[in-house]
Amino acid sequence: MSTPMRLSQLSLLIQDLLGDAFGFQRFWVVAQVSNHSFYGQKGFHYFDLIETEKQSPKGKGSLVAKMAAVAWSAGAAKIRDFESVTGQQFGNDMQVLVEVSVDFHPVYGLKLTLLDIDARFTLGLQEQQRQATIDRLLAECPDYVWKSEGRLQSFNQDLALSPVVQKIAVVSSRTAAGYEDFLHSLNHNPFGYRFSIDPFFTTVQGENNAPALAGIFAEIIRTAEDAGIDYDAVVIIRGGGASTDLLIFDQFSIASVVAACPFPVITGIGHQKNETITDLVAHTALKTPTKVAEFIIQRNRTFENSITGLQQSLIIRAQQYLTGTHQELQVLKSALVYQAQASLFQQHNSLQKIKSIVCRQPFVTLANENAAIKRQQQELVTLNKNYLSRQQLHIDNLLRLFKMTSPEKVLQRGFALIESKGKIISSADKINIGDELTIVLSGTAIESTVHHKKTYDGKPFDL
Repeated sequence: MSTPMRLSQLSLLIQDLLGDAFGFQRFWVVAQVSNHSFYGQKGFHYFDLIETEKQSPKGKGSLVAKMAAVAWSAGAAKIRDFESVTGQQFGNDMQVLVEVSVDFHPVYGLKLTLLDIDARFTLGLQEQQRQATIDRLLAECPDYVWKSEGRLQSFNQDLALSPVVQKIAVVSSRTAAGYEDFLHSLNHNPFGYRFSIDPFFTTVQGENNAPALAGIFAEIIRTAEDAGIDYDAVVIIRGGGASTDLLIFDQFSIASVVAACPFPVITGIGHQKNETITDLVAHTALKTPTKVAEFIIQRNRTFENSITGLQQSLIIRAQQYLTGTHQELQVLKSALVYQAQASLFQQHNSLQKIKSIVCRQPFVTLANENAAIKRQQQELVTLNKNYLSRQQLHIDNLLRLFKMTSPEKVLQRGFALIESKGKIISSADKINIGDELTIVLSGTAIESTVHHKKTYDGKPFDL
């Protein structure tokens, strides 16, 4: 057994060995940040650098390597520069390319010291993620997202934004300062415009909250259908914060529902530099909530000005029309007076002529009418005589016909009537053997009894 040593001796031995192996060396390492904490008083960062088996933007997968790291004053300055360039806050789940040195302390153990951080790597990774999301939108949502002349286009951008925006659905965090700024700008506009605002509150930052934010759009559509509301616009707003908070708006789930939204979407999510994918597919993208409010007010003001301009134009045109019409009426008035006077003179002369004719005409008319009445009287007398003669001749013919067809005449021609029990028999079916019959001839009645009855098929009338 070797001679035992103190732990401090072993620690110093390790420190010397690592110092000889890694001293004055720097290494560029790709890793993911975990367990990050920042001490503002000293300006130091403490965190772990980890590597997982399956690399992804969120670093999901089994852990392959993990080492503690620190960024002292110089490293913290590099991190500040990194945050300024990338627009992202250094923190957990971030994939970074960092320059580190390897240090060992007998008390604090093995630790990596951050010396520099490459912003270009992170920007490139972000752009790769953005491009992957855009490619997925184009592949999975071709009806709502496409490219035209190299620019991303969407169904939502093709919607017509109302010239007057009043009914608004607002997607925001309940406690966001930007929401209050938006409401204040709208409700205190100098033109007295009034708005109907329906808030839909949710968390608008953090990539893990993307499903909840996407679900809000289904709630907006459902609310609109149930209440019969046709929103003029859906406004997405958020207040200030770290630029990394905007990463939620680069998520596929958010961009896809915004692109397919049946109401025009206006974004004001507080960015000052790069546009998010949500901005690219939204109908209108603005920088801040206040800018959105100003845009809506200005749009309504533009519509009001156009209406006011039309009103002024209408008044001017009406005045011009009335002036021109007044002049035409004056001309027509003069012409009408002259025409009326001329017409009255002509009518007066015509009436004088008619008066003379009327004075003579009654006598002529009465004479003609008297002659006509006398002719009609003579015609009536002649017509009456002829009519009466024709009617008398018709009556005489009817009398002769009636006499020829009387029962007596029929009996004289050899026909007979058969009576039974005082009733004339018209059918042999009513006569039975033994019946007493009376046979009536012209001037004679014969009493008889039926002894025999048979069917007769002779033709006594075939003369």
